[in-house]
Amino acid sequence: MSSAYGAIARPVSDKSLSSILPRHATLRQHGNGNGAAVTNGIAAHGETAAAAAATLFRITSSNDLDRASHIYTLIKAAHPSLIAAMHQVFNEEVKRGDTYPQEFVLDDTQFDNYFFSGDSFVLLKGHYRDACEVQARAEAKDWTRDLLGYFYVKPNFPICNGGFIVNPVHRGLGIGGILGKAFLRVVPIIGYKASMFNLVFVSNVASIKLWRRLGFQEIGRIPKAGRLRGQGPGDQGASSSDDNEGYVDAIQFYWDFETMAVPAEYDA
Repeated sequence: MSSAYGAIARPVSDKSLSSILPRHATLRQHGNGNGAAVTNGIAAHGETAAAAAATLFRITSSNDLDRASHIYTLIKAAHPSLIAAMHQVFNEEVKRGDTYPQEFVLDDTQFDNYFFSGDSFVLLKGHYRDACEVQARAEAKDWTRDLLGYFYVKPNFPICNGGFIVNPVHRGLGIGGILGKAFLRVVPIIGYKASMFNLVFVSNVASIKLWRRLGFQEIGRIPKAGRLRGQGPGDQGASSSDDNEGYVDAIQFYWDFETMAVPAEYDA
């Protein structure tokens, strides 16, 4: 795997992700007063509490999987519309301009190199026992209801860092917390001893609140670490297409897996 410091190898681990994946969680529910689950303000006919389930899988381009890995791993080639949906959600986040440092949206190759060069994980709506139960879909739009969020784990001098995306269609359901807790579980299984988030921009208020709530150590603040769209001295309510750029500070968050226990309730 490449980084700003050259090629850094993925750590060697004798542990298997099959011990914790697929990982299941329960989404925070919005009710409509009639017992139906509501996502993005829309209640689907016949939805019940079962619709609050979510499942985390690893997603990879590798076809060289052992039997255990097939259970918790989605193969990119089998789900091109899911990859396209993830790509679209990421580019919309870049356009919004207050969380990721990219100044331009990514094309297919750039997104693949950025988000799939390490270990990647995706959270889907529904309770799946096995990756083979996830059916392929024709178009990216077919994932609107079920793509909840995703994250990567990549080497970082050579501890690791992570990048997280919550599908804005499903915000308010506790997805950030589900992804953050999952990150804390999968990272030591992969073999990393610690994690540091290099650049959590102060404009990314939701992430800062999340990492503090989960117990990450706040170890530094970098002045003017990012030049982000919509953060300049002009109208702070400017749209994502506005060229009103400004420099923002970034906070660094750290977790040492050898000295900081992951709370048991994070598996709940």
